[in-house]
Amino acid sequence: MFLANADPLEEVLPHTFHFGPLHVTNQMIMALVAALLMLWLFTRLFGKPDPGVPTGAKNFFESILEFLRIEVFRPALKEHTDRFVPFLWTLFFFILFCNILGVLPLAAFFELITLGHVKHLGGAATANISVTATLAVCAFFFIHANGISTIARALMNGTYGKHEHHHDEHSSSGTPGHAAAHDLEHLRGEGLPADVPGDMRAITDPVGHYRDGEYPGGQPSHTHAQAAHGGAGKGIPAAQAIGLAVPLYLWNFAPHPFRPAEGEPKSKWLLDIPLFALLLVLELIGAIIKPFALCMRLFANMVAGHAVLAVLVSLIVAMPTIFGQLAIGVPAGLLDLGIQFLELFVALLQAYIFTFLTTLFLASAVAPEH
Repeated sequence: MFLANADPLEEVLPHTFHFGPLHVTNQMIMALVAALLMLWLFTRLFGKPDPGVPTGAKNFFESILEFLRIEVFRPALKEHTDRFVPFLWTLFFFILFCNILGVLPLAAFFELITLGHVKHLGGAATANISVTATLAVCAFFFIHANGISTIARALMNGTYGKHEHHHDEHSSSGTPGHAAAHDLEHLRGEGLPADVPGDMRAITDPVGHYRDGEYPGGQPSHTHAQAAHGGAGKGIPAAQAIGLAVPLYLWNFAPHPFRPAEGEPKSKWLLDIPLFALLLVLELIGAIIKPFALCMRLFANMVAGHAVLAVLVSLIVAMPTIFGQLAIGVPAGLLDLGIQFLELFVALLQAYIFTFLTTLFLASAVAPEH
C-alpha cells in the first residue's frame, strides 16, 4: 500500500532538510558530497609527483585522465589543450561522481539503518535542473571569456592573425610548452593514438617524459617565447587589447561569406556586411541554445532512468491479487535490474557528452578562424 500510494518521481524530487536556520535539499548535499569526494580522492592519488609506474586506483584514474586529454581534448583544442585541461577534467569528474552517487541506493540504505527516521538522504544532484543549469552557465562563461581572452593575449603578443604558427602547445598557466612536433616522437601529436609510445623512455618515467612545459627553470625569456610563436610582431598595451578583444571576438563569431580577398574589389563588403549581421544574430541565438541543450540533456537523462524504475515498481503493487503481483513482479524485477546497469552506463555517457560538447564549443571560441 505504501508503494502504491507513493509518487513514482519521489526519488528524483528535491527534499528539504532543516539544520536550524539552514535549509538544504538532498541534491545540494549530494553535490557537496561529490565535490568533497573529488577533493579527497584526487589530492590523495595525485597530491605529489610520483615517477613510478602507477598501480591500482591511481592507474585507473590516470588512464581516464590521459584518454580525455589525448583522445578527446587535444584533437579539438590543439595547442590550447593543456590550458583548459584542469577545467574540463573537473567538469567531467564532478558530473560523473554526481551521476554515480545518484545511481547508488543511498536513500534506501540510510532509511533502513535509521529505521525510517532519515529519509531521502541520497539521489542524483544532476537530476535537479538548477544543478545542470549552473554547470551549463559555468561552461558558457568559461567558453566565451576564454575566447575573448585568447584574442586579447594574441593582441598583446602581436600574434593576432598569424595562424600559420598554431603548433605551440601552452601549459595551463598559458605559457609556451611542448610543441606538437615534440609530441610526434611518442605519438602524442594532434589526434594521434596514444597506445604505442615511440620513445621507450615513456614507459619507465611517464610523468617526467610527458610533462608539458619545456621551461623547468620558470618563465621562458621574451626572445624564446617570440621564437616559439614564429617571430611575433609588436603587441599593444593590455588595456587596449582588452578593449579591442570583444568587438574582434564578435567579428569572428560569424562567417564572412563575401569578404574580399587580397586584390578583389572592396565593393564585396556591401554584400558581406548585411549577410554577416544576419549570421551573427543566428550565431548569438545558437550560443544561448548550446548551454540550454547541455542543461536539458543531462537533466532529462538523469531523471528519466529513475522515473522508469519507480514506475515499474509501482506496477507490481498496483495489481489487486498476489498472483498478479507475482506475474508482473518477476519480469519487472529483471527489467529493473537491466535498467540499473543501463543507468551506470548513462551516468558515464552523460558526463562524457557534456564534457565533449563543451570542448567543441570551447575550441570554436578560442580558434574561430578554423
